[in-house]
Amino acid sequence: MTSPARAYPLTRPSVRQYIFSPQLFLRPSIRLKSSLYVLSITIIILVILALNAATSTSNPPEVDVNTVPSHDSPADSGEGKDVAKGKDAHLVDQEIQRSFEEPDFSLLASAQPHEIGCDIPLDGKDKGVFMFLGIFSAADKRERRDLYRQVVIPDFPSDQFTIKFILGTPPFPENPIGQEAIARTVLMNKVEAEMREFGDMVMLPMIDNIDLGKTHEYFKWVAKEYSGPGRVKGRPRFVMKADDDTILVMPNLISGFKDLNCADNVYWGTSAGRSHYFGDYFRGLAYAMSWPLVSWIGNAEMPPAHIIKIEDARTGQWLRHLDPVTDPVKRIDMGWTMGDWNQLDVGVETVALHWLKLDDWVKEQHARLHTIWADDNRPYDIENGVHPKISVQKGRQTPERAQKEHQRQKDLGWDVGGNLD
Repeated sequence: MTSPARAYPLTRPSVRQYIFSPQLFLRPSIRLKSSLYVLSITIIILVILALNAATSTSNPPEVDVNTVPSHDSPADSGEGKDVAKGKDAHLVDQEIQRSFEEPDFSLLASAQPHEIGCDIPLDGKDKGVFMFLGIFSAADKRERRDLYRQVVIPDFPSDQFTIKFILGTPPFPENPIGQEAIARTVLMNKVEAEMREFGDMVMLPMIDNIDLGKTHEYFKWVAKEYSGPGRVKGRPRFVMKADDDTILVMPNLISGFKDLNCADNVYWGTSAGRSHYFGDYFRGLAYAMSWPLVSWIGNAEMPPAHIIKIEDARTGQWLRHLDPVTDPVKRIDMGWTMGDWNQLDVGVETVALHWLKLDDWVKEQHARLHTIWADDNRPYDIENGVHPKISVQKGRQTPERAQKEHQRQKDLGWDVGGNLD
C-alpha cells in the first residue's frame, strides 16, 4: 500500500527548528520568499547607484553671487570643517608646501592676461574706475565697517574708487534648530538690512574663512561682476585686496598707480616681513593687481588644493604660472612704507598702516597721518601724493622697531630654516 504524501506543516517553524533542521530552508515557499527578497534588495541597490551616478555627473547649478548660499563650499566637507577650526585635516606641512609648487592647469589653459587686455577709459559712456578696493570684513564686524565709513573711506574720491566690504557667510551650526542657528539667522537678517542700507557690501558664496579660498572667491566675484566683451561700465583698472585693520594713504595710492599702464601685469604691495617658505609674494595687509591679472585668476576654476591656505602666498603662486616672455609681471615692492603701524617710521612717504586692531588705534593713526601731511604743508588730496620712487626708496630702509621685532621672533624660534626676512 502506497503511503500518503508527506506535507510540510501549516504552522511556521520556529527559529530553533530552522537552526537544527536547515533542510526547512528548501521548502518551496521559503525559496520563493528568499528569491523575492534578494530581487527587491538588488533593485533598490541598483536604483540608488543610478541616482548617485546621475547626481555626480550632472553639471552643478551656477551660483548667484548676490544671494545667500546654502552649504556650497569647501568648509562643508570634512576637511573644510577641520580647516575652519584651525586644523590642517589630513594635510601635513610637506603636502601644503608641495601644493604651492604644483602647476594649476586651469590657469595654464585659460585666456592669458596679454589676451585679456585693459581698455578702460575713466570718462565717457562706458567709463570704468581707477581702482576697486575690497576691504575684507566679516558678518559680525558692523562696528568696524561703520568706523571705516566714517573715518577712512571719506578720504577716497568716489569717482575714482569703488569700495566694497567683502564678506562670506557665517559658519552653519551643527544643530539647525538650536540657539546658535537662531543667532546666525538674526545676524544674517542684520547683515542683509545693512547691505540694503549702504550698498557697499559683497556677500561671497562661501563660509567666511580666509584659509578656505576667500581671496580667490573675491577675484572670481570681481571678474564676473565686470565681465563682458569690449568696454564694460564700472570695470576697474586695478583691483586691491585689503584687511579691515589697514589704513591706505589715499594720496600716495593715487600717485603710485596713476602713471601705470593697466594693460601691464602690475602686482603691487610689500614683501617686507614676509616668510620665505612660499616663494615670492606680497603680504596680505594690502596688495593690488591690474585688471588682466584679476580677470585671469578669477576665471580659473582651480581645485581647493590650489586656493586654500595662506591667501597672500597663494596669489604669488598663481602669478608664477605666467610665461615670463609673453606675460612678464611688473612687481612694485613698497617695502617698509607698508606694515604694522608700531614698526614703521611713519612719514609722508608711508603708503599703508596695518595691525590697527582697536578702533581707537584707527582713529589715532588716521589723525596722525593727516597731521604729518599738514605739518609738511601738503594737502591730503589726489594731487599731492608723494612720488612713488621716493616711497620705494624709503621702503628699502628697515625701521629700527621692525629690526627689534625681527630679532624677537628669531629668539622665539620662529626663524625656522631662515624663513624670516
